[in-house]
Amino acid sequence: MIGRKKELKVLGEICDSKGSSFAAVYGRRRIGKTYLINYMFKEHRKECLFFNYTGISELPKVIQIENFIDRIYEWFRVKPTEVISDWSAVFRFLKYTIDDEVEKRNHKEKVIIFLDEIPWIDPNNKDGFLSALGYFWNTYCEERGNIVLIICGSNASWIKNRIFEESTGPLYKRLTHKIPMYPFNLFETKEYLLKEKGFNLDNKSIMEIYMVFGGVAKYLSYLDARDSISVNIDKLFFDTEGFMFNEYHAVFRSLFMERANYHKSLVEALCLKPRGLSVTELSKALDLPVGGKLLSAISELEDSGFIQGISKFGNKKKGIRYIVSDAYILFHHKWIKELSRNDVANLDDGYWNSVVGSQKYALWTGRSFEMVVITNVRTYLNARGAGGLFSGVYYWESKAKEEGETGAQIDMVVEYGNGIYDIVECKFYNKEYEISKEYADNMKNKMVMFRKHGLKRTQKGELKMVFLTTYGLVHNAAYNSLNISGELTIDDLL
Repeated sequence: MIGRKKELKVLGEICDSKGSSFAAVYGRRRIGKTYLINYMFKEHRKECLFFNYTGISELPKVIQIENFIDRIYEWFRVKPTEVISDWSAVFRFLKYTIDDEVEKRNHKEKVIIFLDEIPWIDPNNKDGFLSALGYFWNTYCEERGNIVLIICGSNASWIKNRIFEESTGPLYKRLTHKIPMYPFNLFETKEYLLKEKGFNLDNKSIMEIYMVFGGVAKYLSYLDARDSISVNIDKLFFDTEGFMFNEYHAVFRSLFMERANYHKSLVEALCLKPRGLSVTELSKALDLPVGGKLLSAISELEDSGFIQGISKFGNKKKGIRYIVSDAYILFHHKWIKELSRNDVANLDDGYWNSVVGSQKYALWTGRSFEMVVITNVRTYLNARGAGGLFSGVYYWESKAKEEGETGAQIDMVVEYGNGIYDIVECKFYNKEYEISKEYADNMKNKMVMFRKHGLKRTQKGELKMVFLTTYGLVHNAAYNSLNISGELTIDDLL
């Protein structure tokens, strides 16, 4: 299995521990949560007694309950002897069934109860599901000492609000383990594409794939090594029957349900501003009040991994800007959002191949590359050999404050705990990047302005200019005029 070593280690420790455990597995849609649990208990720890149920979006209580009872029958071949119409009765029936099965098998190992997509079962908490589940855990699972109850869902915000933080809720502080799941990082994506999918790709191509799909396991699984990457993208995105054609709307609908359009409006406003927007700027852009609804939606989008807050260096609390950090969403907004179904149906064969050589594509990959580096900052730190000292990643900007000054803007400042700061420039080109005299002067100004206005007067600091490029830098006169402390390429990241 590619990646997921930390998650598998936690699940293994749960299986080997004494007593019952209550775990929550959460992360964005298509990230591989269900695959992880099935791999663990259907392939790796088969000695455990395993039961699972998956909630389905927008189904009424009566159908959810019928489906749950059907799953009990499918797993244990047991039918209820009376009508079951509420969740308390469902969990009583599950309890009796598990006890009978354990006795029949003389089962000594753990019993796994896996409830997948739990936010869909009773999204507004009107049908008594959480109360019944809380009672089931408190009076049965915890007392038995051999039960592992695992809840899972793509709507990380729902799990956070209903399970982690709702102090009056029936499951408050009942969890024993939290298992967040994130997209594959760059290295894991490379490993998956080469080993699992059988591609033969250079690192630049892998980076370009990451800019389209991110590290989302399910999306990457759609790729077919028999076709070129351009053909794959055409088939998946620019074909009305492609697996990814309707994914954008499905993602928001599945996570945010009736609030999907509101959340999409925030994301789409942020997509128009690659350097991000503050809460105030976002509210003005959409003519929305700064209140609980907006702040809650921002928090939910962060929990889902769609956006990320980046603090301004020197003003870490008030200077937060939000950027779209999900590569797929950025790709959709740039290349697909404005296309109607009819537009897609009438695209020429080989459409994406014609896009790749365009100036528009070059500008998009340049900005996307920077976003990938910021959201994979640990990979950058490993390449720099400085992960243990990392303090934070920030943006910084300053207008001219004195006569003769020129304003400066830095998109990526990496701070280390020992007073060292990387001023990072990311450049994605098809060849070695050539620094012009004008660009060199701009970089010199950034360094001067950051030391003068970014660092406090009492703050000692060693500034290091670092370039991260596709194939390296041309060593010309402009290059030699700069004090460049670090040169990294995508080969160093991958």
